[in-house]
Amino acid sequence: MGTRSFVFLAMLKRVVCDACFCVSLVVALCFAFARAANPLTTDFYSADAAALVHNDSLFIFAGHDEQGPQGNNNKSFIMNDWHVLVTDDMEHYHDYGAVLSVKTFKWANASAFAGHCEYRNGKFYWYVAVHHGTIKENGSEGFAIGVAVADHPSGPWKDAIGQALITDNTPNDVKLNIDPAIFYDGDDIWMYWGSWNAGRRVKLKDNMIELASTPEDIKIKDFFEAPWMHYFRGNYYFSYASGYPSTTNYSMAPSLNGPWTQKGVINDKMDNSETNHQAIFKYLGHWYFMYHGANSPGGWTYRRSVNIDYLYYDRDGLIQKIKHTDGVDPVNNALIEEGGYRLTVSHSNLALEDSEGVVMQQTADEKNEAQLWVLAKGDSARYYTLKNFATGRYYCPSKILLDTVKTSEKACEIRIENASAKKGYFLFADYDSDYLGDVLNISKDVGMPLITWVRTGTDNQKVQFAKAELPKVEPPTGIVRESRGSAGALNAQTMQQVRYDASARVIRLEHETRWTLLDVNGVVVRRGFGREIQVHSVCSGMYFVRTDRATAKVMVK
Repeated sequence: MGTRSFVFLAMLKRVVCDACFCVSLVVALCFAFARAANPLTTDFYSADAAALVHNDSLFIFAGHDEQGPQGNNNKSFIMNDWHVLVTDDMEHYHDYGAVLSVKTFKWANASAFAGHCEYRNGKFYWYVAVHHGTIKENGSEGFAIGVAVADHPSGPWKDAIGQALITDNTPNDVKLNIDPAIFYDGDDIWMYWGSWNAGRRVKLKDNMIELASTPEDIKIKDFFEAPWMHYFRGNYYFSYASGYPSTTNYSMAPSLNGPWTQKGVINDKMDNSETNHQAIFKYLGHWYFMYHGANSPGGWTYRRSVNIDYLYYDRDGLIQKIKHTDGVDPVNNALIEEGGYRLTVSHSNLALEDSEGVVMQQTADEKNEAQLWVLAKGDSARYYTLKNFATGRYYCPSKILLDTVKTSEKACEIRIENASAKKGYFLFADYDSDYLGDVLNISKDVGMPLITWVRTGTDNQKVQFAKAELPKVEPPTGIVRESRGSAGALNAQTMQQVRYDASARVIRLEHETRWTLLDVNGVVVRRGFGREIQVHSVCSGMYFVRTDRATAKVMVK
């Protein structure tokens, strides 16, 4: 599928947030966008893209192929500048244009090859490979790695050092100093690079523009070029181009220092393109694989285009073979509003119900309050509590694969991410491990439970949230006094003392009892049994605590 372009009225507005920049789009000016499809754009030929997720936006840093049509006399790369694209929904991509070029580096004279950008110390640092104007050893091509710096990916960019970071004069460099890639490992910052079967890594200083060690061999046997490092579920993953024409392969290790175990090919040789260059990243709950091919009109080895497809792991953490598609699904990265919802599974259109402490799909029934869920924000963005209205129990999935998803009297937070703008959300049991809610056996049968499984992207893992009005509860009655801070409120009917601990955000009762927490409108916020009511995710204001025989009023701060 080709790219469909359109004009969208928008203006990029930068908002300063705690010394960093947030990106938002405001209706005002005309910018060219590309709509979701593979390749991402046909407005220019693009290659060697790197990804950076920052403030819930995805920035793509891409090279620019300028070679002409396929022929015998133009078998070389012509690349003079780099573009930056940005998206918030994996559907609309804004191209800032050619924001960085070889001319930015006065010591360079040609070849805007692959680069990688990272954010640190309030700045963006873009590492790129270019031909050095004066330094070239015998047998090498004279490539060097420079660093550009900017306050925002759109620029303006400037040379951060005034000279190259890596050249042919750097101890233990390689003959082709290209394809830099940055990886953070705790406080350590590493840069990987190399080509023609020789790869290196070096530690950088915290200022991002000086070497902190001597380059060392990466010790990957089938490495050719295009290094990329990422971490997942206790393992380090080193992916790279192997052979020429290239496939994308990967190796795994329990430590950044190895030992490395080769795992094989994840992206096959590309049609009509000899190179393979990848970026692997997580954005809004999905793992993605970005690569280039020759699938734009007129494309070939020296006129490539960037594509994005999904990346999946199996239960053992092995990367599954990449499937090339027409493009990934659009997502909505807005946070979900608090309130009442009815949840249905996308593949079956059956409702999620709390059935005797187990979450399962049942025939949708708007009169069934056990299919009504109350969503509240958690302690951090994209984390929520999901409480069943009828039972007062919380959606609390196990982090163990194949365990059924159960509900609990105690509140527990879950990560919720938009799986698809049309198909709904992922309910993560363990976000870092890619474990989430999954209807067992992809079944459409009534009564089939949810289990915890690895993210496969299938529709039985996608849950749609439909807004629902919460039923009204009888207004609380009884003789009450307010509870403010640590001072208690004594209920005249039960002598039950209610204290609010502001530092812990906990309402404490004098005795163990069955309780209900209601808001000022009488709507049930939470139910449970015990002496403590956790209110970490509850907004400040007045609430009522109803026990078996009476009600007390409490001010939550």
